[in-house]
Amino acid sequence: MKIRLAAVAVALAALAGCSTPPGPAPASPAPVLPEDAIAYDDLLSADREFPFDNTCDQLDPGTVDELGARDVQVLQGIAGPVGCAVEFGTAELDELWIETRSPPNPSEPRYFPLVWNGEAGSTTYHRRLLLDGRYYAVETIDFYGGQPGCYVTVDTGSPDAVQFRGIVPEALAASYGELNSSFTNYTVDHAGTEKFMKDNCPAVEKAAIALLGDIDPGGGSLATS
Repeated sequence: MKIRLAAVAVALAALAGCSTPPGPAPASPAPVLPEDAIAYDDLLSADREFPFDNTCDQLDPGTVDELGARDVQVLQGIAGPVGCAVEFGTAELDELWIETRSPPNPSEPRYFPLVWNGEAGSTTYHRRLLLDGRYYAVETIDFYGGQPGCYVTVDTGSPDAVQFRGIVPEALAASYGELNSSFTNYTVDHAGTEKFMKDNCPAVEKAAIALLGDIDPGGGSLATS
């Protein structure tokens, strides 16, 4: 599997925010996105049905096995399924949660642009990238149970977005020191955070690409179906 990543230059993004974003027209299967798209605050978009059903039913057991995971389990909320936990149980990755992220209120037609522009989620670490060359995505650090994790939020060309939450074992998280700024008087360990994300995001990216192949075959941010 090929992971195509591109880092965003904040200054360039600010300059390009008023320009017409680059990219091909939506198509099926989804077209490849130009790498300079990460420099633009506005994005070309499609308008299609959200592909993820909030369960584990779409995941192929063969894909789960190839990733080195041992099981999957539906995440249950009060009103029903809210996602899928892929259980790894390794020294590097405990679980990977796949969840839907919806617009926070009726005035926001789409969720992903809020993440793309740093208006939702953690501001401690924010990196734009193209996932597998076909999906706009953003990596952020967040803290489930107080522990750091690499969260990859992906635009599927729908009002909702899909988020892959990497949950690492407690011992591994502790080896990076205290990164949760809410526990350290909001003093951010930028070097430690950068190292944690560089070390742990690749596994989340790899799994996200493979699992999107099951959830959204032929899909991407500019997919039409």
